[in-house]
Amino acid sequence: MIVKVILGTMQNARKLVSIAESIPCDVELCYGRYVVNAKSMLGVLSMPEFDGGELHIHTDNEKECEKILFQLLDQNLLVDTGDAVKRSIYDITTFGEILIDFTSRNINEDGQMLYARNPGGAPANVAVAASRLGAHTAFIGKAGKDMHGKFLKSVLEKESVDTKGMLLDENYFTTLAFVELDKNGERKFSFARKPGADTQLRKDELDRELLQHCKIFHFGSLSLTEEPSRSATLEALKEAKRHGALISYDPNYRARLWENEKTAVASMQSVIPVVDVMKVSEEELLLLTEEPDYEKAALKILKQGPRIVAVTLGEKGAMIATQQHCETVKATPVEKIIDTTGAGDCFWGGFLSKYLKYGKGIEVLSWEEIMQCAVMGNSVAGLCVQKRGGIPSVPNKEELSDIWSA
Repeated sequence: MIVKVILGTMQNARKLVSIAESIPCDVELCYGRYVVNAKSMLGVLSMPEFDGGELHIHTDNEKECEKILFQLLDQNLLVDTGDAVKRSIYDITTFGEILIDFTSRNINEDGQMLYARNPGGAPANVAVAASRLGAHTAFIGKAGKDMHGKFLKSVLEKESVDTKGMLLDENYFTTLAFVELDKNGERKFSFARKPGADTQLRKDELDRELLQHCKIFHFGSLSLTEEPSRSATLEALKEAKRHGALISYDPNYRARLWENEKTAVASMQSVIPVVDVMKVSEEELLLLTEEPDYEKAALKILKQGPRIVAVTLGEKGAMIATQQHCETVKATPVEKIIDTTGAGDCFWGGFLSKYLKYGKGIEVLSWEEIMQCAVMGNSVAGLCVQKRGGIPSVPNKEELSDIWSA
């Protein structure tokens, strides 16, 4: 197999050599008549043209070739890639609950509350938000093989979210959430989930390709509330981490879905050490750290493993913290808040999409770039809250053209 590769920097050269070293056959880097061993850093650095060259991989094994292409593409080292290869790498794979939000709308003539059916579930919302901003996303989860589950799957497919990891199970019903809005657009939840299909995904039902070939793996804690989805979540997390995915986590605490608060806190805390980037609400930050000072609380979480913690603050914006910096990014001004459903998910979808646009590892992002990720997140959330429903309210790239191109 012969592919054209990009170099140009010492970092890219190190990535190329690392990939070449993992290949169980001879690998050569060629430029014109010059040929060097691609497994040798000295050889690569001795090339007369450092911008790139041709990588000659001496194997005809299709699976091995595909694996190498995935690695090169994931590290942004390929000059030209076919669409089939591009679409086999997922920017974000999200995992967890997908459900119906029945959101209160008005009162009928008999005094009964009327509800609108909206597709929802935090991980699904993130997948759609990122997809609308141009990311290639996939969703792993389970819904019932009923009218609601079929509707949810069709919504994701319409939004260009890959659904081959979403199963419909005729033995369980799709989880339902009933959402009551107050005059400020804030919500109260009631759930029908005893058990809902989203809690019934098993380890053996995981689509591992979606886990092995994603740049970011995003999950929440609601799939940790019950078995078998708890074990499936931990297995998916382990598989994605093992294959080099950036791990993204949003606890998304819903008290009524847990046996008790103590169990919820222990479960939500248990996965933090393997997380790279984490989004929490003000309530969740206090719950997980028992520290009322936001900066100190964020530092407590950072010391457990994550590189970035984002604390959503509603109309005040979001506080972003790393080990070295902490700053609050003001919310995008809005005329009127209609419905806050999905606002945090839109924020995170925007944040992760902007991160992907930079095309570099989380460890080398500058503080200014991290701040721009937060600005994007606030902009997406600001548009979201001016409409009703989770997924239906998610804005697209055209609505954010000015800031997206910045």
